Amino acid sequence: MLPCSNSGAQFESWISNINAICGPFAADPMGDEFSGVIEKVGGSGLNMSKVSIQGANLFRTAKEIRKCGVPDFFCVFQTEGESFVEQAGNRSSMETGDIVLMDSALPFRFSYPREARQISLILPRDIIERVLSLSRIELGVKIPANSHIASFASSLVTEASLHQNLDLDEGAAILDSLATLIKPSVLKSVSGSDPRDRVFRDASEFVKANIGHQGLNADMVANAIGVSVRSLYRVFSARSTTLSEFVKAQRLEMCAEYIRAHRGKTNLTEASYRFGFCSSSYFSTAFKRRFGHTPSEFKKLCA
Repeated sequence: MLPCSNSGAQFESWISNINAICGPFAADPMGDEFSGVIEKVGGSGLNMSKVSIQGANLFRTAKEIRKCGVPDFFCVFQTEGESFVEQAGNRSSMETGDIVLMDSALPFRFSYPREARQISLILPRDIIERVLSLSRIELGVKIPANSHIASFASSLVTEASLHQNLDLDEGAAILDSLATLIKPSVLKSVSGSDPRDRVFRDASEFVKANIGHQGLNADMVANAIGVSVRSLYRVFSARSTTLSEFVKAQRLEMCAEYIRAHRGKTNLTEASYRFGFCSSSYFSTAFKRRFGHTPSEFKKLCA
Protein backbone atom coordinates (compact mmCIF):
# COMPACT_ATOMS: atom_id res chain seq x y z
CA MET A 1 0.00 0.00 0.00
CA LEU A 2 1.44 3.34 -1.06
CA PRO A 3 0.06 6.45 0.75
CA CYS A 4 0.79 10.09 0.11
CA SER A 5 -0.29 13.42 1.62
CA ASN A 6 0.01 17.06 0.83
CA SER A 7 3.61 18.09 -0.04
CA GLY A 8 4.85 18.50 -3.59
CA ALA A 9 7.37 15.70 -3.14
CA GLN A 10 4.70 13.34 -1.87
CA PHE A 11 2.40 14.24 -4.75
CA GLU A 12 5.18 13.38 -7.20
CA SER A 13 5.80 10.13 -5.33
CA TRP A 14 2.12 9.27 -5.59
CA ILE A 15 1.91 9.79 -9.36
CA SER A 16 5.12 7.77 -9.70
CA ASN A 17 3.40 4.93 -7.85
CA ILE A 18 0.35 5.26 -10.12
CA ASN A 19 2.61 4.97 -13.16
CA ALA A 20 4.37 1.93 -11.74
CA ILE A 21 1.12 0.05 -11.08
CA CYS A 22 -1.31 1.35 -13.73
CA GLY A 23 0.96 2.58 -16.56
CA PRO A 24 1.69 6.12 -17.80
CA PHE A 25 -0.51 8.85 -16.29
CA ALA A 26 -0.22 12.57 -15.62
CA ALA A 27 -1.81 14.42 -12.71
CA ASP A 28 -2.26 17.84 -11.18
CA PRO A 29 -3.52 18.81 -7.70
CA MET A 30 -6.91 20.43 -7.04
CA GLY A 31 -6.60 22.89 -4.15
CA ASP A 32 -4.78 22.14 -0.91
CA GLU A 33 -6.53 18.97 0.29
CA PHE A 34 -4.64 16.25 -1.58
CA SER A 35 -4.23 12.68 -0.40
CA GLY A 36 -3.59 9.51 -2.35
CA VAL A 37 -3.27 5.77 -1.71
CA ILE A 38 -2.85 2.97 -4.25
CA GLU A 39 -2.68 -0.76 -3.53
CA LYS A 40 -2.25 -3.59 -6.03
CA VAL A 41 -4.72 -6.45 -5.40
CA GLY A 42 -5.88 -9.68 -7.04
CA GLY A 43 -2.60 -11.56 -7.27
CA SER A 44 -0.81 -12.37 -10.54
CA GLY A 45 -4.02 -13.39 -12.30
CA LEU A 46 -5.45 -9.86 -12.50
CA ASN A 47 -3.97 -6.41 -13.09
CA MET A 48 -6.11 -4.71 -10.46
CA SER A 49 -5.62 -1.93 -7.93
CA LYS A 50 -7.53 -0.16 -5.17
CA VAL A 51 -7.13 3.61 -5.10
CA SER A 52 -8.18 6.35 -2.71
CA ILE A 53 -7.76 9.91 -4.02
CA GLN A 54 -8.76 13.39 -2.95
CA GLY A 55 -7.91 16.74 -4.51
CA ALA A 56 -6.38 15.66 -7.83
CA ASN A 57 -6.95 15.30 -11.55
CA LEU A 58 -5.61 12.08 -13.06
CA PHE A 59 -5.44 11.89 -16.84
CA ARG A 60 -3.86 10.63 -20.03
CA THR A 61 -2.98 12.81 -22.97
CA ALA A 62 -1.35 11.88 -26.27
CA LYS A 63 2.02 12.15 -24.53
CA GLU A 64 1.20 9.40 -22.02
CA ILE A 65 -0.54 7.28 -24.66
CA ARG A 66 2.63 7.27 -26.77
CA LYS A 67 4.49 5.66 -23.85
CA CYS A 68 2.08 2.71 -23.68
CA GLY A 69 2.61 -0.65 -25.29
CA VAL A 70 -0.60 -2.36 -26.39
CA PRO A 71 -3.37 0.00 -25.22
CA ASP A 72 -5.78 -1.90 -22.97
CA PHE A 73 -9.04 -0.87 -21.33
CA PHE A 74 -9.69 0.26 -17.77
CA CYS A 75 -12.89 -0.90 -16.07
CA VAL A 76 -13.30 1.39 -13.07
CA PHE A 77 -15.62 0.64 -10.14
CA GLN A 78 -16.57 3.51 -7.82
CA THR A 79 -16.66 1.98 -4.32
CA GLU A 80 -17.05 5.15 -2.22
CA GLY A 81 -17.47 8.89 -2.72
CA GLU A 82 -17.80 10.74 -6.02
CA SER A 83 -15.55 11.40 -9.01
CA PHE A 84 -15.93 12.79 -12.52
CA VAL A 85 -14.76 11.10 -15.70
CA GLU A 86 -14.43 12.38 -19.27
CA GLN A 87 -13.66 10.54 -22.50
CA ALA A 88 -14.76 10.78 -26.14
CA GLY A 89 -16.84 13.89 -25.48
CA ASN A 90 -18.75 12.18 -22.67
CA ARG A 91 -18.69 13.32 -19.04
CA SER A 92 -20.14 11.30 -16.17
CA SER A 93 -20.45 11.85 -12.44
CA MET A 94 -19.42 8.60 -10.75
CA GLU A 95 -21.15 7.73 -7.49
CA THR A 96 -20.88 4.70 -5.22
CA GLY A 97 -21.59 1.52 -7.20
CA ASP A 98 -21.22 3.07 -10.67
CA ILE A 99 -18.92 1.51 -13.29
CA VAL A 100 -17.24 3.02 -16.35
CA LEU A 101 -15.21 1.54 -19.22
CA MET A 102 -12.26 3.58 -20.56
CA ASP A 103 -10.01 3.02 -23.59
CA SER A 104 -6.38 3.75 -22.69
CA ALA A 105 -5.63 4.41 -26.38
CA LEU A 106 -7.65 7.63 -26.18
CA PRO A 107 -7.27 10.69 -23.94
CA PHE A 108 -9.34 10.69 -20.75
CA ARG A 109 -9.54 12.42 -17.37
CA PHE A 110 -10.68 11.58 -13.84
CA SER A 111 -11.30 14.38 -11.32
CA TYR A 112 -11.45 13.84 -7.55
CA PRO A 113 -12.48 17.08 -5.80
CA ARG A 114 -13.37 15.12 -2.62
CA GLU A 115 -12.23 11.81 -1.20
CA ALA A 116 -13.17 8.90 -3.43
CA ARG A 117 -12.32 5.21 -3.58
CA GLN A 118 -12.23 3.03 -6.67
CA ILE A 119 -11.17 -0.38 -7.90
CA SER A 120 -9.44 -0.18 -11.28
CA LEU A 121 -9.14 -3.33 -13.39
CA ILE A 122 -7.23 -3.58 -16.66
CA LEU A 123 -9.16 -5.45 -19.36
CA PRO A 124 -6.80 -6.58 -22.16
CA ARG A 125 -7.72 -5.23 -25.58
CA ASP A 126 -7.89 -8.69 -27.14
CA ILE A 127 -10.68 -9.65 -24.73
CA ILE A 128 -12.62 -6.47 -25.51
CA GLU A 129 -12.16 -7.04 -29.25
CA ARG A 130 -13.36 -10.64 -28.95
CA VAL A 131 -16.36 -10.04 -26.68
CA LEU A 132 -17.51 -6.52 -27.64
CA SER A 133 -18.02 -4.51 -30.80
CA LEU A 134 -15.42 -1.76 -30.42
CA SER A 135 -17.15 0.70 -32.74
CA ARG A 136 -20.33 0.56 -30.58
CA ILE A 137 -18.81 0.94 -27.13
CA GLU A 138 -19.79 4.08 -25.23
CA LEU A 139 -16.68 5.36 -23.49
CA GLY A 140 -16.97 7.62 -20.47
CA VAL A 141 -20.67 6.76 -19.99
CA LYS A 142 -21.30 5.11 -16.65
CA ILE A 143 -23.19 1.91 -15.91
CA PRO A 144 -25.34 3.15 -13.01
CA ALA A 145 -25.25 1.47 -9.63
CA ASN A 146 -28.99 0.81 -9.67
CA SER A 147 -28.72 -1.53 -12.68
CA HIS A 148 -28.54 -5.30 -12.23
CA ILE A 149 -25.41 -5.44 -14.40
CA ALA A 150 -23.52 -3.03 -12.13
CA SER A 151 -24.55 -4.98 -9.05
CA PHE A 152 -23.42 -8.33 -10.46
CA ALA A 153 -20.17 -6.95 -11.91
CA SER A 154 -19.27 -5.10 -8.71
CA SER A 155 -19.83 -8.23 -6.62
CA LEU A 156 -17.56 -10.25 -8.93
CA VAL A 157 -14.72 -7.72 -8.87
CA THR A 158 -14.99 -6.93 -5.16
CA GLU A 159 -14.75 -10.62 -4.33
CA ALA A 160 -11.79 -11.06 -6.70
CA SER A 161 -9.97 -8.14 -5.05
CA LEU A 162 -10.02 -9.99 -1.72
CA HIS A 163 -7.93 -12.89 -3.05
CA GLN A 164 -4.21 -12.23 -3.41
CA ASN A 165 -3.33 -15.62 -4.89
CA LEU A 166 -5.41 -15.81 -8.07
CA ASP A 167 -3.48 -17.61 -10.81
CA LEU A 168 -3.44 -16.76 -14.53
CA ASP A 169 -6.23 -19.18 -15.50
CA GLU A 170 -8.49 -17.90 -12.72
CA GLY A 171 -7.78 -14.30 -13.70
CA ALA A 172 -8.53 -15.01 -17.38
CA ALA A 173 -11.88 -16.59 -16.43
CA ILE A 174 -12.81 -13.53 -14.34
CA LEU A 175 -11.87 -11.11 -17.15
CA ASP A 176 -13.92 -13.05 -19.71
CA SER A 177 -16.87 -13.19 -17.34
CA LEU A 178 -16.69 -9.46 -16.62
CA ALA A 179 -16.48 -8.45 -20.29
CA THR A 180 -19.48 -10.65 -21.11
CA LEU A 181 -21.40 -9.33 -18.12
CA ILE A 182 -21.02 -5.63 -18.93
CA LYS A 183 -21.54 -6.07 -22.69
CA PRO A 184 -25.26 -5.20 -22.79
CA SER A 185 -24.70 -2.04 -20.76
CA VAL A 186 -21.68 -0.56 -22.53
CA LEU A 187 -23.24 -1.18 -25.95
CA LYS A 188 -26.60 0.32 -25.03
CA SER A 189 -25.27 3.32 -23.10
CA VAL A 190 -27.31 2.56 -20.00
CA SER A 191 -27.19 5.79 -18.04
CA GLY A 192 -30.27 6.14 -15.90
CA SER A 193 -33.81 7.33 -16.47
CA ASP A 194 -33.15 11.01 -17.14
CA PRO A 195 -34.82 11.93 -20.48
CA ARG A 196 -31.63 13.78 -21.45
CA ASP A 197 -29.76 10.48 -21.21
CA ARG A 198 -32.21 8.95 -23.67
CA VAL A 199 -31.74 11.86 -26.07
CA PHE A 200 -27.96 11.57 -25.80
CA ARG A 201 -28.09 7.80 -26.30
CA ASP A 202 -30.36 8.10 -29.35
CA ALA A 203 -28.23 10.89 -30.81
CA SER A 204 -24.94 9.05 -30.27
CA GLU A 205 -26.34 5.86 -31.82
CA PHE A 206 -27.59 7.81 -34.85
CA VAL A 207 -24.24 9.57 -35.21
CA LYS A 208 -22.34 6.27 -35.13
CA ALA A 209 -24.72 4.61 -37.58
CA ASN A 210 -24.33 7.53 -40.02
CA ILE A 211 -20.73 8.48 -39.29
CA GLY A 212 -19.72 8.33 -42.96
CA HIS A 213 -22.28 10.95 -44.00
CA GLN A 214 -20.32 14.13 -44.61
CA GLY A 215 -23.44 16.26 -44.11
CA LEU A 216 -24.06 14.93 -40.61
CA ASN A 217 -25.23 17.93 -38.56
CA ALA A 218 -27.58 19.01 -35.78
CA ASP A 219 -30.64 19.33 -38.03
CA MET A 220 -30.20 15.81 -39.36
CA VAL A 221 -29.70 14.29 -35.91
CA ALA A 222 -32.54 16.21 -34.27
CA ASN A 223 -35.01 15.27 -37.04
CA ALA A 224 -33.97 11.62 -36.88
CA ILE A 225 -34.49 11.23 -33.13
CA GLY A 226 -37.51 13.53 -32.81
CA VAL A 227 -36.23 16.46 -30.74
CA SER A 228 -35.57 20.12 -31.38
CA VAL A 229 -32.13 21.36 -32.32
CA ARG A 230 -32.14 23.53 -29.18
CA SER A 231 -32.85 20.48 -26.98
CA LEU A 232 -30.07 18.58 -28.72
CA TYR A 233 -27.61 21.40 -28.06
CA ARG A 234 -28.60 21.50 -24.38
CA VAL A 235 -28.06 17.76 -23.94
CA PHE A 236 -24.52 17.94 -25.30
CA SER A 237 -23.77 21.16 -23.43
CA ALA A 238 -24.71 19.39 -20.17
CA ARG A 239 -21.91 16.92 -20.97
CA SER A 240 -19.40 19.75 -21.49
CA THR A 241 -19.18 19.23 -25.24
CA THR A 242 -20.95 20.10 -28.48
CA LEU A 243 -22.50 17.89 -31.13
CA SER A 244 -19.83 18.85 -33.67
CA GLU A 245 -17.05 17.99 -31.19
CA PHE A 246 -18.73 14.67 -30.44
CA VAL A 247 -19.08 13.84 -34.15
CA LYS A 248 -15.42 14.68 -34.79
CA ALA A 249 -14.28 12.61 -31.81
CA GLN A 250 -16.34 9.62 -32.94
CA ARG A 251 -15.02 9.89 -36.50
CA LEU A 252 -11.43 9.96 -35.30
CA GLU A 253 -11.88 7.11 -32.82
CA MET A 254 -13.74 4.88 -35.26
CA CYS A 255 -11.19 5.60 -37.99
CA ALA A 256 -8.30 4.80 -35.64
CA GLU A 257 -10.00 1.57 -34.61
CA TYR A 258 -10.57 0.69 -38.28
CA ILE A 259 -6.87 1.19 -39.04
CA ARG A 260 -5.88 -0.79 -35.95
CA ALA A 261 -8.29 -3.64 -36.73
CA HIS A 262 -6.80 -3.97 -40.22
CA ARG A 263 -3.25 -4.02 -38.77
CA GLY A 264 -2.39 -0.91 -40.76
CA LYS A 265 -3.21 -2.57 -44.09
CA THR A 266 -5.65 0.02 -45.33
CA ASN A 267 -5.70 3.04 -47.61
CA LEU A 268 -5.77 6.17 -45.45
CA THR A 269 -7.71 8.26 -47.94
CA GLU A 270 -10.36 5.56 -48.20
CA ALA A 271 -10.47 5.24 -44.41
CA SER A 272 -10.91 8.99 -43.88
CA TYR A 273 -13.77 9.20 -46.38
CA ARG A 274 -15.38 6.09 -44.90
CA PHE A 275 -15.75 7.96 -41.61
CA GLY A 276 -16.94 11.26 -43.02
CA PHE A 277 -13.79 13.37 -43.49
CA CYS A 278 -13.96 15.31 -46.76
CA SER A 279 -10.50 16.89 -46.44
CA SER A 280 -7.31 14.82 -46.17
CA SER A 281 -5.36 17.72 -44.65
CA TYR A 282 -8.03 18.38 -42.01
CA PHE A 283 -8.19 14.67 -41.21
CA SER A 284 -4.41 14.48 -40.80
CA THR A 285 -4.27 17.57 -38.57
CA ALA A 286 -7.19 16.47 -36.37
CA PHE A 287 -5.84 12.92 -36.09
CA LYS A 288 -2.40 14.07 -34.93
CA ARG A 289 -3.89 16.52 -32.44
CA ARG A 290 -5.96 13.75 -30.88
CA PHE A 291 -3.57 10.79 -30.96
CA GLY A 292 -0.13 12.39 -31.11
CA HIS A 293 0.68 10.68 -34.44
CA THR A 294 -0.14 11.45 -38.04
CA PRO A 295 -2.37 8.85 -39.73
CA SER A 296 0.68 7.53 -41.61
CA GLU A 297 2.68 7.15 -38.39
CA PHE A 298 -0.26 5.47 -36.68
CA LYS A 299 -0.67 3.10 -39.64
CA LYS A 300 2.97 2.02 -39.33
CA LEU A 301 2.57 1.43 -35.59
CA CYS A 302 -0.43 -0.83 -36.29
CA ALA A 303 1.27 -2.82 -39.05
